[in-house]
Amino acid sequence: MEFEQLKNAYELKCAEITALNNRVSDLEDELERLKELLALQQKRRFGKKNEADPSPDKNGELQTVASYTRSRNTRGSRFDTSALPRHSVIHDLTDAQKQCAHCHLALHKIGQEVSEQVEIIPTRYCVIEHIRMKYGCRCCDKIIMAPKPPAPLPKCAAGASFLTDILVNKYQAHLPLYRQSRLMKNQNFCVPDNTLGNWVMQSGKALLIMMNALWEILKSNYLQVDETPVKVLDSEKLGYVWTYFTPHIGPGKGLVVFEFSETRAAKVVEERLKDFTGLLQTDGYSGYKGLRKRTTVITGFGCITHARRKFHDALKVSGDKKGIAHEMLERLKPLYALEARLREIKATFHTRKRLRQKIAYPILKEIHRWLRLQFPKVPENSQLGNAIDYALKQWPYLIAYTRHGEAEIDTNGVENKIRPVALGRRNWLFIGNAESGKIHALFFSLVSSCILNDLNPRVYLHYLLTQVHALRKKEIDPITLLPDRIDKKILAEFVDSQLEFAKTIINST
Repeated sequence: MEFEQLKNAYELKCAEITALNNRVSDLEDELERLKELLALQQKRRFGKKNEADPSPDKNGELQTVASYTRSRNTRGSRFDTSALPRHSVIHDLTDAQKQCAHCHLALHKIGQEVSEQVEIIPTRYCVIEHIRMKYGCRCCDKIIMAPKPPAPLPKCAAGASFLTDILVNKYQAHLPLYRQSRLMKNQNFCVPDNTLGNWVMQSGKALLIMMNALWEILKSNYLQVDETPVKVLDSEKLGYVWTYFTPHIGPGKGLVVFEFSETRAAKVVEERLKDFTGLLQTDGYSGYKGLRKRTTVITGFGCITHARRKFHDALKVSGDKKGIAHEMLERLKPLYALEARLREIKATFHTRKRLRQKIAYPILKEIHRWLRLQFPKVPENSQLGNAIDYALKQWPYLIAYTRHGEAEIDTNGVENKIRPVALGRRNWLFIGNAESGKIHALFFSLVSSCILNDLNPRVYLHYLLTQVHALRKKEIDPITLLPDRIDKKILAEFVDSQLEFAKTIINST
């Protein structure tokens, strides 16, 4: 009996020791994972910001980042002044100086030397007084008054050009309203920032009809979607700006549409895309799972750059140039080289599909086989383990682009379009409430779509504000005013008229 008790006690102690060893092993794995996360955050905060492999760079060397190549030459370069107006200032000798100092004969002109300097005429605020002449009929007791152009905003002292300047500074230059207010004081013109804010909101409400028109983007056969968080002051929580982008819609180069939401829940994007059919490319966020399951009407695509980024982070932590992470990055390089070549030759969708099937698909098939072999060798919760796990789970969506010439290899397109929001967020810090979020989304959409279609946002928004009343009366179809469809001749004529008006103002003062 005593032997059995000792045996049981021994087995119990052995089990406790085994459990403790397992616990120690788990804690060691967790410690390594936390060390990796700490190292990664330090690299992200203090290290290089690009995704290139860490290596010394020299001026003029080409550096590959994700799917494009750029020159690192930082020397001064010429800038294009061909589109700027020119004014000539003649520097000539006096009559006395036009005689030779030695023989006193008259000098003859043999040529001229021209040099250029770029100058700026400071912004000038001015007040346009609209004086309407009144006429009355003594017999009929009637008064007739000359008409004047309708103001963009009823009973608002700000004209279209002034409102445009505020909007462009805020949504393209990311200049907060309180800074704009301070700059106006430099010219003895004081407008409180809350007044500027009211004008921005009123302008947005007047143009909200354009937001409905922007959703023409959903008629496209190919969409890229992404989202980014923004702080909401009212709720003291995070809101989200969803971004929808396609380069293949309408006669222009496409549209970018932003949508503000107070949540990142899947229902937001599912409701917006409930009637969408075609190719949908996103990252691996679980909120897109429901859309990907609509396989009868939607073909889902992933983003190889997102997968690549996780291996790049793992390499940042380990620094191992002979490890799995580095090898994965090397294996992906031919895929991006192929895409760069396809863009260079402006390949058709058919050619893209054919060459992807011939070249990219075998490479990806081998990468998949290799990743499955490496996965068991890597700690599950490590940075590298998470990278491999993400790639394997997303694999059907990562390789889907090889079967379609229309889709891209990654979501870099929509990420580039969402970047101005992230940049602006560092300046204006937060969105006041859900209503102002809608206005932000509208103007970011219009400005980004202008840039995408090679339009000057200042000219476009100025013209749009002059059409507010026509839009309200439904005299103009807002779809015809979208940045990818608007008649550029109309904008050119509008610019000419504004220049003539500006000359009149300058000459009268």
